[in-house]
Amino acid sequence: MELRKEEFPVALQAYEVRGEREDFVAEQVVNTQAEADKFMSLYAGRLIKTREVRPVETKHYPVRRTRSNAMPWIILLLIIAVLLIAGFATGWIQTMIGQTK
Repeated sequence: MELRKEEFPVALQAYEVRGEREDFVAEQVVNTQAEADKFMSLYAGRLIKTREVRPVETKHYPVRRTRSNAMPWIILLLIIAVLLIAGFATGWIQTMIGQTK
């Protein structure tokens, strides 16, 4: 399938035909004939359809980086673990438990 330069970008869709049914297999937006050829060779023997790409699908959105909320929790858990280990190693926790009985 040859595509004209003005048709790009275009979405190629591959379907598996089983009797009267067409089962969707894959879709890829291609920008060049080489990408289209690669997609068609990857899904050779399947029905290939094209559709126009909507402008919202080609718009690039900035990537927002969010800070991980896990890091403060990891640090807090590490501090608690170190305090527990130090408490057991020095016997402080055992003496505190013994005083409450």
